[in-house]
Amino acid sequence: MKRAAIALVTLGVAIGGALTAPLHDAEAQRIDPRRPRVLVVGAPPGASPMQRIDARRTGLSKTTLPSGTLRVAWQKTTGLTIDQPALSGADGTLAVVSVRGDVSFLDDEGEERATVKVGVAQVGPAAMTSDGTVVYMTSGGDVIGVRRSSAQPRFLTRIGGERNVRAAPLALDDGGVVVATTTDLVVLDSEGNVRARVSLPEMPAAPLIAAGDKVLAVTTSGAVLGWTPGREPVRLGSFGAPIDGGAALADGGTLLAVIEGNHLAEVDITRGGRSTRSIATQGLYLGPPAIRSGRATAQARASVATLLALTPSRGFVVTLDPGGQELFRAPIAAFTPAALPDGGAPPLVAPPHTGPIVDARGAIAFAATDGRVGVVGPEGAVDTIGEVLCAKGARSGVVGLTPFGNGAFAVTCDGGVVARITGASVERSRPAPQPPGSADPSRLRPAPRDSVGD
Repeated sequence: MKRAAIALVTLGVAIGGALTAPLHDAEAQRIDPRRPRVLVVGAPPGASPMQRIDARRTGLSKTTLPSGTLRVAWQKTTGLTIDQPALSGADGTLAVVSVRGDVSFLDDEGEERATVKVGVAQVGPAAMTSDGTVVYMTSGGDVIGVRRSSAQPRFLTRIGGERNVRAAPLALDDGGVVVATTTDLVVLDSEGNVRARVSLPEMPAAPLIAAGDKVLAVTTSGAVLGWTPGREPVRLGSFGAPIDGGAALADGGTLLAVIEGNHLAEVDITRGGRSTRSIATQGLYLGPPAIRSGRATAQARASVATLLALTPSRGFVVTLDPGGQELFRAPIAAFTPAALPDGGAPPLVAPPHTGPIVDARGAIAFAATDGRVGVVGPEGAVDTIGEVLCAKGARSGVVGLTPFGNGAFAVTCDGGVVARITGASVERSRPAPQPPGSADPSRLRPAPRDSVGD
């Protein structure tokens, strides 16, 4: 859907009637007939308006990643404590959300263009809507929307419940957003009004995903639930175990995620079946995976998956074809193997980690578990920033990678440092194709009642 600005001017004439469908929990966008309003709709623009970039959580950059020798274009200490990746919007700024809900907007030169102070106790993950509003839930049960152009929050809506720190919000093409608590999914319109709500049998435990007319929630047990607003949630399948970091939706209705430490598993949300694409015979796979289209194939699974892999002595970036065969394995880190007092090897445990991002050419931006940041080029060459950008504390240091302009990406550190990484040359932008059905409002939003105003 093309992004459009629609000026809604009413004369105060109420449009009566209501749809016959029993949507007792669904409402239309509220319109005040006393004043004109501009509503921005369309797929949320920008390089990365949501965690893992898009509504399918593919990790696929819309612009090219750096090429050639990498360099740190700038590095800025924000003074914020951060636990989530920055978001990149259509205005070319980077939205950095602190654990207290304060949002700093940085331009591509690292200059602070605006800061919105909210100062709540704690917030969950954020998403950016079609009009650039940064939306997140607080520990107090409120959903807050923040705009760069205003020093005060655009809206604050009480929905109750506990914030969900794992299920990142899903921005919709109609300007709204779906937010998860630990028990419910809640649809809000662009003004922060609640449109629909449903309770789930299990807690959502991964970023929410759009699939046609459904919101997908992967739960703590690995079950995949689908919800069409206005209806009851349905179980579409299960990974059979908790997933690591999040799932990605490939073309054809296949969800990919890492389970049990060494399985890259798939769930067909149409048929409900589960299969294994690949098993790490030595070491671990680390989720979430990034996916992009591979070469044309007659196979149903047409996506190429990229993820981190770990052995006791090495870290790798691995790319797997639709059949589960490794296309390549690039070494990105080396470790000194640990040993037990008796000389034996301890069990290999996944450390905190950040999923890679990819572009349409096959380039991969990564953060190794030792804190090193780099890029694997489309031809397989590895280039790494010489310095460690994020000082390690209780966490891994790097909390996210965000595409940030053509030939560049941003690194967000939990200690408040943000850096922009570029290459020796900047290529002409090649936007990745928008994943189909990313968040189609004509199917994903609840059917409205024919009414204007409250």
